[in-house]
This record gives sequence, C-alpha cells and structure tokens, in this order.
Amino acid sequence: MTPNEPHTDQPPPQRVAVGLSFGDGFQFGCGFFAASLVATLVLALLALLVGLGLSLAGIGVLQGLFGS
Repeated sequence: MTPNEPHTDQPPPQRVAVGLSFGDGFQFGCGFFAASLVATLVLALLALLVGLGLSLAGIGVLQGLFGS
C-alpha cells in the first residue's frame, strides 16, 4: 500500500437508538415546553418574593384578595 492510497477501513457501526433522553426532547419541541415551564416557575417565585418583600415593608398589594 502506498501513502497516496486511501485506507479501506470499515465505516463505524451505526448507533442503535435504545430509548429517548431528556435532551432528545429538544429535537421534538418538548424541550421548549420544559424550558417554558421552568421560566414560569422562576417568574412565579420572583413575583412571590417581591410580594413578600412589599408586605414586610408595609405595602399591602393583595389586601382586598382575602376580604380583609
């Protein structure tokens, strides 16, 4: 075999899919749902923390909500 001849190695075997992972969901759009769910939870937690901070400061944001 001369240095100019290409190698006749066999191609690597194909990977057999045995199941789906969480990362595979991003290919099908499910990852966008998971990302929006996480973003919604973060925004809800942030809103609760802001409400807690305002209530500790004496500013009642949700006074009429519970009938008081």
